Amino acid sequence: MKIALLGAAGFLGRAAALEFSRRPDVDELILVDYVIRDAKRLAKALSAKCRWAMADVGKPIELTRLLEGIDAVACAVGPCGEYEKAVLTACAAKCVVAATSGDGTLPEADRGEVDAAFRASGVSAVSGCGLMPGWTELLAAHFLDAESPGPAPSAGPTRHLFFSPWRFGGYAFLRGVAKGIEGPAETPPGAPAGGYFSLPDGSLVGVPEGKAARRFRGITGTVGRLGPVGKEFSAALLLWLRNSMAGGVEAPAAASGVSSGARYARVEDPAGRLAALTLVETTVLLANAKGRIRPGLLPLPELIGREEAERLAAAAGARILAGDTPSLRPGPESGMSP
Repeated sequence: MKIALLGAAGFLGRAAALEFSRRPDVDELILVDYVIRDAKRLAKALSAKCRWAMADVGKPIELTRLLEGIDAVACAVGPCGEYEKAVLTACAAKCVVAATSGDGTLPEADRGEVDAAFRASGVSAVSGCGLMPGWTELLAAHFLDAESPGPAPSAGPTRHLFFSPWRFGGYAFLRGVAKGIEGPAETPPGAPAGGYFSLPDGSLVGVPEGKAARRFRGITGTVGRLGPVGKEFSAALLLWLRNSMAGGVEAPAAASGVSSGARYARVEDPAGRLAALTLVETTVLLANAKGRIRPGLLPLPELIGREEAERLAAAAGARILAGDTPSLRPGPESGMSP
């Protein structure tokens, strides 16, 4: 199996490269990044089966040339809104299965276009294999209602992503979060304690209470309100100050969850490995199942069931929790600790 990992020198890409290099079923791993020096250094440090290549994924010609002889593509490049559609369309044109980490959700029109391209090519792809989207969809499909009796609320679940800025996320991720914040929000049911903020798609993002929450509130509530330039400047400030936000609060590197009424399901990722491992597992599953699963853009829960999700969390050292929020409805929390 020959896999190309796009964005290999980024935060998520480096973690995914390590996971890919450990798998015996991956024969050759091409680490692709715009900064070829970083890709080369990483390849030499990991394994003899790693190679390196330079490509600007925003240029279709470079990307298409790179896909010759590739069995599967794993994309850790962000932000989603700028690159994901182009990457997926190029893979469909070359009949190469693909999985993207996704730091956002493709618009419905783009999803329809990408789905049609993969159905025409006869191969499959998954968009959103990280924590949100990705694990939020797995939790909603397999854990949110399964652990609570009674009818589920009619409204769709609210998604949230909690992270420790000094331990999780690279430049593109933190920049996207900072620029997307619209204002403060209440802590969603079943989520870790912290400061939460609303995003344009209705989802929430949270950081640990203390230094991190104060910095996010202060910067996004002042500089971030000064239009596009202010948002860009607030993103730069948060990136610059990320390491100074540590201390005083014990929190996982990341956690994601969904809630609907009193019900919730979340996964806590103490080491910050789960997003990378999910991208790797999805890519390999697609490659191994080529020709045996329906073509098109697949939802992640169609490829990864409940038992597979539990095994994936266990491999990352993560913990899945689901149940009812005690303050909203009586009933104990049921912990599924792999």
